[in-house]
Amino acid sequence: MSTNVINIGLTGLKASQTALATTGNNVSNANTEGYSRQRVEFEATPSQYIGAGYLGTGVGVADISRMTNQFLVTQLRSDTSMFSEIDKIRANVSQIDSLLADPTTGLSPGMSAFFQALQGAADDPSSIPERQLVLTQAEGLINRFNVLYNRLESQQSNIDQDMRALITEANSLASGIAQVNQAIVSARGSAQGKDVNDLLDKRDQMIRELSEIVSVTVVEQTDGQLNILVGKGQSLVIGSHANTLGLQVSETDPTHQEVALTESGGSGTNIITSEITGGELGGILLFRDQILQPSFNALGRIAVVMADTINEQHQLGMDLENRLGGMFFEDINSENNARQRVTANEGNALPNDRDIGVEIIDTSALTTKDYRIQFTGPSDNDILVVDALSGATVTRGRLPGLFPATFEFDGLRINFESGSFQTGDSFLVTPTRYGARDIDMSVSRVEEIALASPIRTESDLGNVGNAVISQGELLAVKRSSNDAILPTFAVPGELTPPILIRFITDTYYEVLDNSDPANPVPLDPPLNNQKYIAGVSNAIFTADEGQTAVSAEGVSIAQVPAPVASPGPYANGYGAQTVTLRNRDPETGIVTTQSPLNIAANASAEEIASALNSRNGVSALAYTEVELSNFVDDGGGVAPGLTINGEVLTLPSGGSFTPDDYVDLINNNSNLQDAGIVAWSDGGTLTVRALTGKDITVEVTGDATDSVDIATANDTVATTIAGGSGTSVGGFVDVQLDDGVRLNADNNNIFLPAPVAQSSFRGYQANITGTPSQGDTFTIEYNENGVSDNRNALKMAGLETEGTIGGNVSTYNEAYSQLVEVVGSTASQAQLDTESAQSLLRQSENRWQEVSGVSLDEEAGRLIQYQAAYNASAQVVSIARQLFDTLLNTFA
Repeated sequence: MSTNVINIGLTGLKASQTALATTGNNVSNANTEGYSRQRVEFEATPSQYIGAGYLGTGVGVADISRMTNQFLVTQLRSDTSMFSEIDKIRANVSQIDSLLADPTTGLSPGMSAFFQALQGAADDPSSIPERQLVLTQAEGLINRFNVLYNRLESQQSNIDQDMRALITEANSLASGIAQVNQAIVSARGSAQGKDVNDLLDKRDQMIRELSEIVSVTVVEQTDGQLNILVGKGQSLVIGSHANTLGLQVSETDPTHQEVALTESGGSGTNIITSEITGGELGGILLFRDQILQPSFNALGRIAVVMADTINEQHQLGMDLENRLGGMFFEDINSENNARQRVTANEGNALPNDRDIGVEIIDTSALTTKDYRIQFTGPSDNDILVVDALSGATVTRGRLPGLFPATFEFDGLRINFESGSFQTGDSFLVTPTRYGARDIDMSVSRVEEIALASPIRTESDLGNVGNAVISQGELLAVKRSSNDAILPTFAVPGELTPPILIRFITDTYYEVLDNSDPANPVPLDPPLNNQKYIAGVSNAIFTADEGQTAVSAEGVSIAQVPAPVASPGPYANGYGAQTVTLRNRDPETGIVTTQSPLNIAANASAEEIASALNSRNGVSALAYTEVELSNFVDDGGGVAPGLTINGEVLTLPSGGSFTPDDYVDLINNNSNLQDAGIVAWSDGGTLTVRALTGKDITVEVTGDATDSVDIATANDTVATTIAGGSGTSVGGFVDVQLDDGVRLNADNNNIFLPAPVAQSSFRGYQANITGTPSQGDTFTIEYNENGVSDNRNALKMAGLETEGTIGGNVSTYNEAYSQLVEVVGSTASQAQLDTESAQSLLRQSENRWQEVSGVSLDEEAGRLIQYQAAYNASAQVVSIARQLFDTLLNTFA
């Protein structure tokens, strides 16, 4: 019996000793990171049957278990990963926020200083110091763009270094986890399936540290090993084998590093960047792709739009040396800029012979996106354009198959010059990424700054009416289609030709070539017989660059038919003709043909113009003009007279058969006035014009020896109309055709079969308002020596407040403010998210500590508990020994 008691006491001593040791180990590791509290699991040893029943034989240690909860461990990893991701974003975005919003490094002060300098130059355009200040502030603005770009690029480099360090650490942890997995399996084998708690703690701690780098998913194998998956199921650790993370230069964007996963043994490598989430690595990638890269693009867009819009306006000015303004900043579409905006995928099939460039044709339509052009098939000419970040489709199309070819979207023109483009090819398009880096000055001398306007207008001092002409506005100096200089400005320092605007009547004017002020001639293409509308601003020229002009130049036009005996009938002799109008849509290139226009024989110019005006894209004007000279009065018989369009013009008493006497008779005839027929005389020639293009019928009365000679601009050999005969003359037709409209004819009676359409766009505009009078004139000429003119300077300065960005909605400063606001709000939100994620992480840590953490107070209590148990077991042994000694002494 005493032996039984001794055994029971000894088991109690051993169990209590183990419990004391375990508790002491807990106390010793209270500050060890990742240590899970351990607890001794006691169990009663098998009881012994003694007849009266089963008697206990003591206590044993069933297990030393880790106090852990797998749900809490998983939650702690998840919250750790989320906090690390958000905190990494916060740390990086706060740097950009400080950079962009700082007045000493931000862009807004630089832009304001530049436009203030322009305004100062506008106040005194001939001042050299003011012009020098414009150059200085422009260079300062460029420097700000460059500094901002360099700082962003520096942060990009820091990100790459950070990624390398994190991936090195992740690989070390993955290798360590794989080794611990193997050690755990080995330990379980030698410990008959029992876990080695320290190894389990070590593994959990390493997985948690890995979760700080990247979000992980843990899958347990049947043998107790843990598989670690990253991203969206990519295997980093499989049992005792660890795969390797690495960085590779992106095939699609050489400025970016991609995360690659290489299987153990080097059997395969996969790019998993898009699948990486959580942790510091996930935060870095999110920051790079969704904050840093758009910041590059947004800043670059401002630089590109500013350079382009300032350049466009500067080219419309005149410098101190009477030359047209050139580029103020470097050309945004230089060959180097166009080519660096596109990057071929390294995986494109050989040969590497594709020649492609990106031209910005509309800066107002630019976005902050990068694009990917993909040759998707089924043919080698089918292309798809997607957003490089989201993958969303932007547009799709088909190339013609012959190069060079172009494709346009979002203000860009992709120029496919040559090469073996084929299905599977991919190209990255970065329209604005390098804008802030590449902006630079083109103007280097103060004399080259074009602050004046190249044109000036003037009203004749002798004008009777109160009409005024605007100062004039330059619209363009080059054709947008081919960048060729307009004929208007082909001769440096001159306007080709200078212009004279002369009012034929109070409501009709003509625009003339005033190269020889003593002999103005019709403009080419002509602008004759223009209708003036009182009460509105009358534009002299078209503002549509695509508009063209054709004139009726057929064999019938304004020819003088042979006179016939009065009263006729008279006919203008115009032959019949069928006119065809074709419209080509500038956007789609689709050509449509309007129904044929049939012009009847002997139709008047007025009728022809009216028929043309009924067609789409056509505006026609008509007028008829004849010159009557060599008025012959034989002095006998019946006195000669003149009849115009059936109106007998009776000379007053004392009048004579001369041009001057008929001017007032024509202009004062109410019926002729209603018909739009006016006349003027230079003393030797009477000019009669039908303003609407009616035929002019001229009859001479009197003897056969009385006569008048008649001629037109097209039929300059005078035809004599003798007394008792007459003739009818047709007029001119001038046609304006909208962009894409073409006119053809089936013969050469009225229009030539394929008339040459001349551009009617002159590159500038002037407007007349008020009430003109017949004979009033206005001139437009080159603004030579206009050094005090500030019109172009004002327009350049005015660009500061104009909507030029994002569909002509935002100003430069507004676009920059939007960038600062987006980054600032992101930084603010990241701060809030970090605080929230940190709170969740603390809660998870606290819950984990409640289960697995070591409480010194609790462990101290257990020490007392187990010490008491140990002492009690020792007492049991002592009593058993005394009983045994007593028993021995009994038989001694």
